[in-house]
Amino acid sequence: MTERDAKRIGSKQGLISVGLGLLIAQLIMTTLISSDQGFLKAFFWFTTIEYKLNIFIGAIIMLGCGHFYGQLAGKAILINKKNFILIGFLCGMAVLVTTAFLTGWTGFIQEGIDNIGTSDDPFIDYIFKPLFWVTIFGAIPAFLVGIWFGGQIKVKGRKLDKMYRTQQQL
Repeated sequence: MTERDAKRIGSKQGLISVGLGLLIAQLIMTTLISSDQGFLKAFFWFTTIEYKLNIFIGAIIMLGCGHFYGQLAGKAILINKKNFILIGFLCGMAVLVTTAFLTGWTGFIQEGIDNIGTSDDPFIDYIFKPLFWVTIFGAIPAFLVGIWFGGQIKVKGRKLDKMYRTQQQL
């Protein structure tokens, strides 16, 4: 197993895990909204909000974080033989927190920057509160997806190692 192979496996699994995380976020939002507006309207909740750009930028940042932290996880699990559960969870939380923090700056730049020095605290409203709520709602899904993510890296690494050994024996 080379470091390059480990990073490639981690990156791919990171992107798959981000897709799963986005699906879970969609289901959480649909569930929260559906009691008031019905399932179909709740499923398309993102079409009626004013912060569509924030959601789009958040998804892009999340994909980038999945790639980056996935590479780190691949190396840690496959090369350094670290615990896949711990690394998966830590990387899942890192993706979640980094995405929430960086995405909060989108709203701050759009609207909050004008409120600096007023009674409103834009740092609380646009950076801290989103980070807090995303972390609260996302911790359990990040834990579960993170464990699956770490396990998938380990499984894919074993398969690649087995393939390399088979090729060497021929």
